[in-house]
Amino acid sequence: MSGVGLLAAAGLAVAACNSAPARAQHFSAGCGERRQMALTFDDGPNPPYTDRILDILQAHGARATFFDEGQQAEAHPELVRREIIAGMAVGSHSYAHSAELPTMPRPEFARDLRQAQDVLTAAAGFTPAIYRSPFGHTSDSMLIELHRAGYKSIGWDLDATDWSDASADAVVRAVLDGAHPGAIVLMHDGGLGGGHADRTTTIAALPKILDGLRDRGYELVTVPELTGAPAKMGDKRGAACLAS
Repeated sequence: MSGVGLLAAAGLAVAACNSAPARAQHFSAGCGERRQMALTFDDGPNPPYTDRILDILQAHGARATFFDEGQQAEAHPELVRREIIAGMAVGSHSYAHSAELPTMPRPEFARDLRQAQDVLTAAAGFTPAIYRSPFGHTSDSMLIELHRAGYKSIGWDLDATDWSDASADAVVRAVLDGAHPGAIVLMHDGGLGGGHADRTTTIAALPKILDGLRDRGYELVTVPELTGAPAKMGDKRGAACLAS
């Protein structure tokens, strides 16, 4: 191939690369430059456990992030409002926690995303700008649609294991042993799309986790504070350093 042909081919390759659809930025951790961590609670709101978790967080002066399911928020909008009034961040966790979202055609995922968004916007009074995939399973097509809708994708890098049959002491150990600056911690206030929703173990573990992290010098902040991701649609990115 001539030099001109090679340049043309290279130009086509660059053009193809540049035409690839944009994907939502994904965070599995936050800023590691400060001694901060973010506790996150999935699958709620779920009375009475969400209320009890909020009571504990407020008593300890800790902030956290709640990734709420649309169907749960639809049933308990007052708990979404309480999360916000208490100074917590709220994100979307799909409408019904379907395990099939990663394999859905994009229009079907977009419908689920909009359904959850409409419910959370009505309950919260604003549209959250962060999204966590059910089970943490995020496909390329989901990230494309999340970007189109204005969301940042949030994972985690520390699993408290409170979704399992672990004891409260084992949950405490999992968090304290794995603690590090910038950690995003997976916990639960609800029950996996209508699954086992008793969060007694989480509630028993939470005060010990908060006391242990405080003794180690950690501040508990929200995911937007930790990552700099916007909390609401239309917000500018925060000033935190970024890690993905």
